[in-house]
Amino acid sequence: MRVTLIRHGEAGDDAARDELRSLTLKGRAAVARVAHTLRRRGGDFTAVVSSPLVRALQTAEIVAAEIGFDGRVVVSEALVPEARVSQVIALLASLHDEESVALVAHEPILSSIAGELLGRGRFAALRKAEVVRLRLPEGPGKPGGELRWRIDPDSGSRTE
Repeated sequence: MRVTLIRHGEAGDDAARDELRSLTLKGRAAVARVAHTLRRRGGDFTAVVSSPLVRALQTAEIVAAEIGFDGRVVVSEALVPEARVSQVIALLASLHDEESVALVAHEPILSSIAGELLGRGRFAALRKAEVVRLRLPEGPGKPGGELRWRIDPDSGSRTE
């Protein structure tokens, strides 16, 4: 299974509640930039799952449109910022038939799940609109996850 972790783009202070904050123009541009690189370099998702928070869902929709994903973006509470890693592992296990899954969410859950899947315990926090691709040869919850590449949100370039 390939798992692509995508942190939402920059959000504004345009809502009374945090979960309703939407992407800024700068945030939308950064997400479009990394989505363009995804399309050119391996954004062939069989499933896209997003946090229910507005900024993450907007990010997922921009990515899905740019790469030509014709499925439905699934919304999951397992991807809220304070979620437990075990919830995300269970989510990934439920998607075991999917070849390539994109998870669109927040910090600190994204770096926590990356650390767990890679067997490192800790992983540097993803920047806003950053993308990280992991390969899980044995599936979620099993040792041996590998970091494949990242996409820088500023340049849109992919690094191995």
